[in-house]
Amino acid sequence: MKTHNHLLLVAALGVFTGQAYAQSRLYSNTALQFSDITQSGSARFQGVGGNHASLGGDASNIAGNPAGLGFFNKSEISLSPTLYSISNKSSYIGSSNTDQKLNPNLSQFSLILAGNPQSYNREWRRTSFGINYSRQVNLNNMVTYGGTNNRSSMIDDIVEVAGTTPVNTLENDYNNGSPYSIESAFYNLYLIDALSPNGPYRRPIPLSRSSFQQTGNVETSGASSQWTFAYAGNYADKLYLGISGGFSRHSYIRRHNYQEQFVNSGPFRSLDYREDININGSGIFLSAGVIYRANPFLQLGASIHSPTWSSMRMTYEEELGVDVTNNSVPVYDSNSNPVTNSQGQQAYDQLPTTRVNIVPFDFEYSMRTPLRANGGATFFFGKKGFLTASAEYVGYKGMSVRTGDDNQFKTNNRRLIQSSFNNVVNLRVGGEARINFFRVRAGVAFLPNPYSQNYNVEGKLDRSKFQFSGGAGYRNERFYIDLAGTYLQTKDAFVPYQLNDPSNYFSAKLNVSQVNVTGTVGLFF
Repeated sequence: MKTHNHLLLVAALGVFTGQAYAQSRLYSNTALQFSDITQSGSARFQGVGGNHASLGGDASNIAGNPAGLGFFNKSEISLSPTLYSISNKSSYIGSSNTDQKLNPNLSQFSLILAGNPQSYNREWRRTSFGINYSRQVNLNNMVTYGGTNNRSSMIDDIVEVAGTTPVNTLENDYNNGSPYSIESAFYNLYLIDALSPNGPYRRPIPLSRSSFQQTGNVETSGASSQWTFAYAGNYADKLYLGISGGFSRHSYIRRHNYQEQFVNSGPFRSLDYREDININGSGIFLSAGVIYRANPFLQLGASIHSPTWSSMRMTYEEELGVDVTNNSVPVYDSNSNPVTNSQGQQAYDQLPTTRVNIVPFDFEYSMRTPLRANGGATFFFGKKGFLTASAEYVGYKGMSVRTGDDNQFKTNNRRLIQSSFNNVVNLRVGGEARINFFRVRAGVAFLPNPYSQNYNVEGKLDRSKFQFSGGAGYRNERFYIDLAGTYLQTKDAFVPYQLNDPSNYFSAKLNVSQVNVTGTVGLFF
């Protein structure tokens, strides 16, 4: 039987530091997820494809191009409830699954206070102030996958992670049933065997020729939202200037439940693994914008949005369970020969437990999202409507994840971000037709793939997004009502574990579709 000793505090701190390094890819990936803005704002702006650059007079200007506040000549309050739906069709080792998740939420809430008009003998005609809450990113999702793997098991991943770690370290890390590492959990539940006191490790002999029926479910929730305060002015009804700033709130929860049923595996029946990730934080940001009315038919606009500088905290939890007949495990030597007892029979070790929880890992760090810059033009057809287009630069390579006193952590994440992501230019086109008090809108957007071919999960997969939107509205002198729908299509992938040889593990390929239905009600006062 194995014996377990208490882990010294100094050793525990060393394990946690190494674990923080191992999570580098997780931190850089979530930085991108918190920055992946596809559609936000009021139903009017969503209906025209999310074009914020050169349009004014909408509550979305507060979080988009703040110069658009300069168009308001009445104060306004508005509210935009949203129903978000995401569907995934997964393909994993020849098997398919389909999932859908719904999330009702509040897309935006705004209060705009229009200043009194100045004397028309003055060039500065009017100023406005606005407050806006907006949900910028929705992180709700669900993926189910499954298939029979004849090449590898999650056990093989842990074998590689354990490497040449001394057996004594894995035994000490077990911490009386509350292990400090996933390698220790696998070793002390007899899911990996040591070939020598200093490794390497292998699968248990009964699993050496097994097949593995693998199933998993990943569910995420969370969002990136912000409160924005904006101020804008109108110069001679030609030039509109605005500035804004505020604070953001980030939250992300991911639960991954994974199971393997063992086939042709002797007394070993199955394993199950749970991974919980909880990330939250808050940050600050600044923006500035300009809109220029060249003539009654043409309007030009541009805005720049600083990165959001955020303080983040992550909690990482894991749980491992194993199912073995009678909780008894046959013992083999390093040459794969059965170890016998004094009666010459196969020797067995009795498992003291079949389930352990790894000690949770808490970590605080700083995150910087990418710089964004927008430019666009709007062409007006008198009072009949308009056509608008914009281009948005997003500098994903400029993201940063770091801690205050660990330069190596910052360097590791900087290298991952530079190699894994691309800077992109998002393109949007939309328009609105006006018929008396009624409005009809449509838009389309192309959001290029932000992942480079060096990304570690299916880097060659094209994750570009195509987005189509439409909407309608009614507006009079006292209120307005708008409704918009957006459909987005893309591809993605999820991998339950990875090995040094890519040919020995599989990823779940995902066809993703999102539907976003937003309604906005606004009152003038």
